[in-house]
Amino acid sequence: MSIVKNLKNTEISIEKAEVLRYLRYKGQEIESSFSEKIDLAIEQTRSIITPRAVYERYPLKFFEDRIEVEGTNLVLKSKDISKLLRGCDECILFAATIGTKVEMETRKAEYVDLAKSIIMDSAATTFVERTCDYVQEIIEKDVEKSGKCITMRYSPGYGDLPLECGKEILNILQSQKKIGLTTSSSGLMIPRKSVSAIIGIYDSSKDKNNKVKKGKKSCLDCPNYNNCIYRRERGGSCYGN
Repeated sequence: MSIVKNLKNTEISIEKAEVLRYLRYKGQEIESSFSEKIDLAIEQTRSIITPRAVYERYPLKFFEDRIEVEGTNLVLKSKDISKLLRGCDECILFAATIGTKVEMETRKAEYVDLAKSIIMDSAATTFVERTCDYVQEIIEKDVEKSGKCITMRYSPGYGDLPLECGKEILNILQSQKKIGLTTSSSGLMIPRKSVSAIIGIYDSSKDKNNKVKKGKKSCLDCPNYNNCIYRRERGGSCYGN
């Protein structure tokens, strides 16, 4: 049975530095008036998000050329996801969104205050990522009760995991019915500030040294490692470490 989390917007905390990262901030001085504008845009964005998530746990079945998510029609043929799930006996299919209102308000702001619109968009991106982190922490604690651990989450569209897998994940989770999340015919999320992902579940006592097997994100595990603008420009990452 899938688990639905309807979160309060006050449960999701973000830092201004995270929003600045998405704004391509490179350490230049920020005028106090613009700094206040950022603070106000962040709080306005927080006031209109509706963070929700749905996830479910499934057993995995491995074959030479594919991985089947048992109890579903989802078949994974990605080398990247095979690396992530190596040694896992289960997985979590996961989807999260912060709702439609934030996108509507961001578009409205484009016509009267473009800078505010851009800040709100960056704040919304940060909020959806932190929503995923928040729910992933809940998942991790639950999985630990069974003596197991989770991997980092991996989303369709990254590496060689097809974007179409995201649509399949949403269909399996019945995300449109449960959290109002669907996809367009081209596979893009509706609402746009949403995420689908796969998280592996493994027994750490059987796989102590595999660097991929961790719930925290790592640049080294990212398929965009060589092209990442955040790592290249500032020696940082897209998630704040």
